[in-house]
Formats: sequence, C-alpha cells, structure tokens
Amino acid sequence: MSRPACTRLVVTMIASTAACSEPNQAPFSCGATPPQTVAVGDSISFLPCFTDPDADPLTISAEVAHHLQVHAATSVSGETVTIRGKHERLLLLVTVTATDPAGLYAMEEVELTVRGLHDLAVLEAWPDSQTVQDGRIELSFVYGNVGETHARFSEWTVRVSSDSVITTADPIYYRAIRVELRDMPPGARHTDLHRFTNHPDPGEPYFGLCGVSRTPEYNLANNCSKGLRVVFPETTAERIRHSSSSSSHEVIVHRRERSPNTKPR
Repeated sequence: MSRPACTRLVVTMIASTAACSEPNQAPFSCGATPPQTVAVGDSISFLPCFTDPDADPLTISAEVAHHLQVHAATSVSGETVTIRGKHERLLLLVTVTATDPAGLYAMEEVELTVRGLHDLAVLEAWPDSQTVQDGRIELSFVYGNVGETHARFSEWTVRVSSDSVITTADPIYYRAIRVELRDMPPGARHTDLHRFTNHPDPGEPYFGLCGVSRTPEYNLANNCSKGLRVVFPETTAERIRHSSSSSSHEVIVHRRERSPNTKPR
C-alpha cells in the first residue's frame, strides 16, 4: 500500500514543478515607429517600442542594409536609436531589433527619408492677373536652387488650379523644363517667360510654376509659385479652338537670364 502513495507524491511534485517553470517568451513590438526624416549632415533620435512578456531586459540594435550605409549611419545608446544622414535618399528601411538575454528577439522596420541640402524654389511670378485676348497668355517666373548643394534631376511644370494656392497636386498644364544635376548648382537662378496661344475652357483659373526634385530636398514649402489669375472670356473661347497644352506646339518659353556659373544644356 505504500508504493502507490509514493508514486502519487512523485507525480504531484513533477506537475507542480512543470507549472512553475514556464518557457521563456520572445519580446514583441508594442507600436510601430512613425516614418523618420533627417537632413544630410544632421541626426535624429527616437525610442522604439518593444515589450517582453517575462519582463526581461532588452538589448536594442539598429542597422541599415550594407549597400545603403552610404546614405545613413545608425547608433544606439540604451533604448535610444540615433540616425545620421549622409547622402540623400527618398526611402530606406532601418531595421530595429530588441533581443532578450536568452537570444529571443523582435524586429521592426522604420521608414527613413534622407533629405539633401539642395532647395528648388520659385522666387517670383507675374502678372498677378490678366485677361486673355485672342487666346494668348503670358506668364513670367523666377526660379532656382537656393540650397547648399547641386539640385538633382528635377522637373518644372506649369499647373492650373481653381484657386490661388498652387501645389504639385494640381493638374499639369504644361511640362516646362527638365533640369539635371550640373544645370542647377547652388545659387543658380533663371527667369522664364512662358507664352501660350492655347487655352482652357472659359473661366478664371490660376496658373503657377512648380519644381519637383527626384531626390528629397531640404525645403518643399517654396517649390511652387503663387497663383496667377487668368480670365478667359466667353467671347475669346468662341473664336479660338482649344488644343491640349501638353502636346501643343504653340507654347513658347523664353529664358531671359542664366546665372554665370550655370553650364549650358
């Protein structure tokens, strides 16, 4: 009769031990880190969010892919991740890892944009308002690169809007100029006169010039000009047939000025 009792005691002890020693659990992300933006030569820091079910201390690390390290450098101090911008890049991923003492880990990828120090800007635009006669429009713009480094591949477009605020979300009326790196050094400035003999439907739209860089630039707030009001009377629209501005040969662009250090295209 004593053996069964002993057996029951051993079984009870094993069950109790198993219940008290649960396996280690891996950490996990407790919230995605928002996309980050840093300028070339500057640094930003953020705190990623990880938690561990066992309340184990976590070691944080961060890295970018080897072939992208020319664009950004990472470092970690405690739980703080710091990123230094090295060369402009529209989008790259920073992999952040949290590891517990047993080697279990969790990862998240943080989107990063590295802005260059070039800065496309539309500096002036005129006339503020005009009334179209015989379908003719004249728009003048001063634009250039007011940043510290060369402006990389960019495009200048004339856009049309129903209000005086011109943005790159407005429809393109005419693709004006495509500029490459060597054509827009720091301080480059151009003054262009755009003449159109085609026209939209009767009304009072606004026209403006916008510059779009293919690499992230320092300041996007000044990439578009103010809106220039153009009045198209009903009588003008009746006399001249409308043609598509994007394919029309009736668009004339006159470049009035060029900075001395700008190479000809």
